[in-house]
Amino acid sequence: MSKIMKPLLPQNVLFDEVLPGGGRWSKIIRKGQVLRIVNTEATSGLSALFYNVHERTERYNAADTVKIQYNAYLSEGKALYSDMGRILMSIITDSCETHDTVCGYTMAADIEKLCGIGNYQSKRNCYYKNDFDNFLVELGKYGMGRRDIMPCLNLFADAKIGGSGELLYREDTISAGSFIELRAEMDVLVILSNTVHVLSENESYEVKPVALSIYQGEETAADDTCVIDSERSERAFVNTRNYMKQFTLGGANV
Repeated sequence: MSKIMKPLLPQNVLFDEVLPGGGRWSKIIRKGQVLRIVNTEATSGLSALFYNVHERTERYNAADTVKIQYNAYLSEGKALYSDMGRILMSIITDSCETHDTVCGYTMAADIEKLCGIGNYQSKRNCYYKNDFDNFLVELGKYGMGRRDIMPCLNLFADAKIGGSGELLYREDTISAGSFIELRAEMDVLVILSNTVHVLSENESYEVKPVALSIYQGEETAADDTCVIDSERSERAFVNTRNYMKQFTLGGANV
């Protein structure tokens, strides 16, 4: 059964913006806030990085996210784990349930091989961007750089692992209007890059916009779907809450 996206009251929306095709975006999302991403026109492969704002060497770890949850295909009720075993964000609503944890991001050479030369001199503001360069630009705003880029999460990307270990990718399975909501379990720096997926065969560099909203979420309940997903997730939530107490009980904020 398809999920229905609940309307947001204007007074509850903290941020609302459209990220165009090829665009990049970053924002610090505080604990308890929710990032809603709406795939308005069925683009495929929105690349994302996640960092602990207070200690930016702690960041999203694709391997641990998959290993701890015994699941390479993230959906509602799952979480994004850091390399410290804590939870950066949890998936509280997901109408797509098709997200790629294994393929990684595009480099300039990948885009040129697929789409040809699309530099600024020939395309002006419509030049072909790639994930790596987009990540570098956004990370630079926070005093970070090349060494801080790690394997990303590709949202709205239908990449599966076949029976022989091969990667199977389809671009025609993502529905327009699909959406995901990510709740911050700690203060998180989110970096987004809206370019073609690394396995794409889209030679025209046709990348559609996505809509981004941030709103204040409700207090996480003890029986929250993400919390009770497993005993491991319950421990991770406890560890994350204990860690965040130093910042929420009169401690320093960034």
